[in-house]
Amino acid sequence: RLHAMSRFITKAAVILPFERELLSNAGIDTTFVGHPLLDRATNLPSREEARRRLGLPVNGEVLALFPGSRAQEIARHLDGFVAVARELERRRPGLTVIVSGAPTVEFGAQSPYPIVPSASFDVLRAANVALCKSGTTTLEAAVAGCPCAIVYRTSAVSYFIASRLVKIPNIGLLNIVAGRRVVPEFVQDAFVTADVADALDPLFDERGARRAAMVADLAVVRTRLGEAGASARVAALASGMLR
Repeated sequence: RLHAMSRFITKAAVILPFERELLSNAGIDTTFVGHPLLDRATNLPSREEARRRLGLPVNGEVLALFPGSRAQEIARHLDGFVAVARELERRRPGLTVIVSGAPTVEFGAQSPYPIVPSASFDVLRAANVALCKSGTTTLEAAVAGCPCAIVYRTSAVSYFIASRLVKIPNIGLLNIVAGRRVVPEFVQDAFVTADVADALDPLFDERGARRAAMVADLAVVRTRLGEAGASARVAALASGMLR
């Protein structure tokens, strides 16, 4: 779409750092304004405070599941997420599991775990580890400093088409912003319960080298997302164009 965009766009304000280079190389006057989710993350709670807000035990291990914000995503992901959680419960007795729910989705009786609606940052701050569907949630995990793994599953037809059109090594926004794979990804047939559990299990070790390395990488991604105030910067750009 870049060729068509370059014919019509006078000025672009982008929220992801890699977009600036893409659009600029197409001849579009582009400004990176930072990601708007940072406006929601200016005063994140500690783990203890987040757990108190959510009514969780202050001590012990917590796994957060983020299966998606659309009914179609829940249908494709939830059973697999639950299977991973069950396996980790088997390996880590006493593990608490919670599910982050978007206001646009009704889980009904589909989830065996408590649903926490519209509180993604509190959930990520309360959790030791998260399992995230690919998307903006992965950036929220980076901002919250919560180690995670990324999974995605779509229809066989959609995956067949996408795999032939999209030629990037990673699909998770977190990894794309990082420029390399800093958290593991399990896409389509690679979304295997034991493999995902194997990737998440060592991340619960608060003193482990794997967790420490990932937390450091997440901090780098957080820095690359810019600073809070994206909306104000976009407004200033638009105002300047009208003068």
